Amino acid sequence: MGRDEDVWMPLARGVADLPQATIASEEVMRRVLALARSVARTPSTVLLLGESGVGKEVLARFIHEHSPRADAPFIGINCAALTSSLLESELFGHEKGAFSGAIARHIGIFERAHGGTILLDEVSEVPLETQAKLLRVVQERAMTRVGGEEEIELDIRIIATTNRDLKAAVEAGAFRQDLFYRLNVFPLRVPPLRERPGDIEALALYYLGMFADQFGSPAHSITPEALAQLRGYEFPGNVRELVNICERAIILAGDDEVIREEHLLLDPDALSVTALAEDDGLGFVVDVERPRAAQVAFTPGDDQLTDVRRKIVLATLERFEGNRTRTAEALGVSIRTLRNKLRDYRELGEAVPDPDGSGGTGGA
Repeated sequence: MGRDEDVWMPLARGVADLPQATIASEEVMRRVLALARSVARTPSTVLLLGESGVGKEVLARFIHEHSPRADAPFIGINCAALTSSLLESELFGHEKGAFSGAIARHIGIFERAHGGTILLDEVSEVPLETQAKLLRVVQERAMTRVGGEEEIELDIRIIATTNRDLKAAVEAGAFRQDLFYRLNVFPLRVPPLRERPGDIEALALYYLGMFADQFGSPAHSITPEALAQLRGYEFPGNVRELVNICERAIILAGDDEVIREEHLLLDPDALSVTALAEDDGLGFVVDVERPRAAQVAFTPGDDQLTDVRRKIVLATLERFEGNRTRTAEALGVSIRTLRNKLRDYRELGEAVPDPDGSGGTGGA
């Protein structure tokens, strides 16, 4: 592999504050941003459509930050993460005594976002019984707290997102038609990454630089071969997957100043660390939607496997600020297994928290 630094692409270091949504080389994404800027100037409701991981929340923040409400709150809620009763309480708030356990008045996010923007993430997952109450807010900008009688007027901008076909959900009776039309004032489809391959390089350089700064990595460039490998990948997980790949690459690069193909680990036929680590009980369980530990893959016989395991364990431990319980959960191992590994790393001179104590670090 050539090592001519003149052909290595520099990472975008020192630009962590750059709005990610503005990183767009492809015309299709530039058009989306132009439309987003146009609607941002108005109070209109926006419906962001697109596959999981394409960056709908990033675009929602972009709209808020380019609106007259930019200095007011931007509050988001994942509608799929809460039960119907909890979702209503979080959205509308509740009065003291409204239900068992309601020991005090609770102000919901609609009130807290007064003057600002509400993001209803995964709005398609709002239960039917809550959709009627949501319709009133979208339609009249007014609401009543759960268990209350006072009508509260709202000054809010509503942005909703979904990765589902809402028209199909309406036809299936899973989503109210009137609510759909109220939300569908200004629909914007965020294209998947495979439809804008020209954005892959710019996004990769941005995220690699961001993580290099975060982790104090010496990496400052990436080889043309590694970039070509990224451009040729399908990215079923979209931008979210690219972000994970970039974070992993910086971790695996270690002291290397250049990101190379072997740091990306895109080979779908490679064996997972979980399969190769069965002999010592150290596996890595990864939630594809919300990864907590690094996801890695290696071909059989890779002599870097032990070193990579160590890097992932220590990186995950650092991510959870030394909390061994959360680290073990993220890695999918028992506390005992994690303690044993940390003892091994301390013996190798790694500065890690004392496996048998409440704090402290091992000497180098």
